This record gives sequence, C-alpha cells and structure tokens, in this order.
Amino acid sequence: MEQGQGAGPILVVGNAVLDIILTVDHYPAEDEEMRASARRLAVGGNAANTAQVLAGLGHRVSLLATLATDAEAQALAEGLRTAGVDCRWLVRCRRGQTPLSYILLNAAHGTRTIVHHRDLDELTLADFQALPLETYAWIHFEGRNVDRVGDMLRHLRAIGYSGRVSLEIEKPRPGLDALMPLADLLLLSRPYAEARGHRSAASLLDAMGARLPDAAMTCTWGDAGAWARDAQGRILHAAAQVPPRVVDTVGAGDVFNAGMIHALLAGRELPTALQAASRLAGQKVGVTGLKGLADPLNPPAAA
Repeated sequence: MEQGQGAGPILVVGNAVLDIILTVDHYPAEDEEMRASARRLAVGGNAANTAQVLAGLGHRVSLLATLATDAEAQALAEGLRTAGVDCRWLVRCRRGQTPLSYILLNAAHGTRTIVHHRDLDELTLADFQALPLETYAWIHFEGRNVDRVGDMLRHLRAIGYSGRVSLEIEKPRPGLDALMPLADLLLLSRPYAEARGHRSAASLLDAMGARLPDAAMTCTWGDAGAWARDAQGRILHAAAQVPPRVVDTVGAGDVFNAGMIHALLAGRELPTALQAASRLAGQKVGVTGLKGLADPLNPPAAA
C-alpha cells in the first residue's frame, strides 16, 4: 500500500454488530410468509465495517467497541480478527447481549432493509482514555453514543492530539451538531441531509460550510454520487461508480468512509480522495460482503 505523509495506525471507535442477512426476491408485505433464498452471518455495524475495509486495504487498524460475553460475541470477535482488525481494545460487558441486525437483502435491486436490536452497555470516556491515543495517526468516530463521543473528542483536543479525526454523521441525533467543530473531516449522509430539509448534497454542504468554514466534509447521495466541500469552500462531485449489477448495498456507506480515510492518509488531496472513495463504494455494491475490495488508488488496468 502506498503511504502518504503522516500515514500510520488507525483507531475506529463505535459499534460492532452481528448481521443476520436473508436474501429475498422481493420485500415482504405485512403478514406475508416467504422463503429466503440465502442466509449468511457477518460482522456488521458502521465502525466494525469501516475497520474491516481499512484492514483489507493494508492498514493497521484497531477497533474500540463494547462486546458481550455470549456465544454471538465470540463469533463477532473471531470475524473481526479474521478480517485483520486489532481487537485488543474490545471492552467486555457483563450485562447485555450482542447487538444484532436482521437484514432483508432484496435480490432484485440489491437494496436492504434493517431491523436492529441493541441491549448492551456503551463505551465510556474511561475506555477511550485507557488507549495509547498518541500512537494513532487517525481516529474515526461513529456518530452515535453522542454524549460519550463528545467527551472523547474533547479529550483529544485537551491532550493536544496531533493526528486527524473524522466523524460519521449518518442521521440526526440530539447533541450531534455540537460535536462537528471537533472533527477534521465530517462524513455526512443523504438521510441526514433530508432530515435537515435539504434536497441535495451540495445544498447541505453549502449550509454546513457557512457554519464550519474550515472543515472538510463529504455527503453521499446514492446513485447520484458523492459531494465534498473543501476548506476553501469549493464544492466537488464524484459520479457514482455503478457496477454492471447491484448485488449488495449493505455497508456501502461504511466502505465509502473507509475509502476517504485510506486516500487522505495516503497523502491524496480531497478531490482525488472523493473519487477513490466513490470507486471503492461502487466496487462494494457489485459484490457480496466486504472482502476482496481492490485498492481504489491503484485500480487494475482494463483488459
């Protein structure tokens, strides 16, 4: 892997989930009984997905997340290790169960519908402070568990952390907007934009830029592509890299986030990083799962 100035290990902070994915030929109607054509178990959760992809791209990546003590948690930890993720900092919780996402994957369109169940303690500031934070070149946060993530972000600023910090904003949550100035890169989503009354990524980024003029930020918009705003206020666009057949959209946003971190750590400027992240997300939706994604900074030559 090509390394840019400042490249080094990455810490991802957030959620690890066991996904139960059922492939169906259409979305079921209420009270319908149907048979799935396939079933698979996979490591999931936004943070865990991003960590797996970064590890697959050759990065040294650690995951900080809570883990239950049940049998599902053992399978989750083993899946992360198999993907190459450093699991030293997983926090075992005596109370609660492994978070589960039940996912219906529509084979006709590759779209997914998710029902999530969580009954597990959240990370604390003490969990975060126990890590050798200064050894990480980049720390990426999933924008949930907002109060504690806020404590962690403020702690980084208080200790003079010199690496880069990214924050994923998938959906509006109380208190989340106040954390945005504490991150170097904001990774925004279409559901967040639409919840804020915006009909386009560019509209959201313009509005955000007025409030956070020095921040770099991105916003994905499905098959319309992805947009970014740089610290000079320029709005950038990367077309969606649509594969011949959309197979599996589960985790596509997490893959995009991994692509942005990967490219920026390799020393690429924001326009190139945006193109690379879009290319990586396009790869992902054309295959099942997260394994075997090619480095978007060095795409294979055309045959």
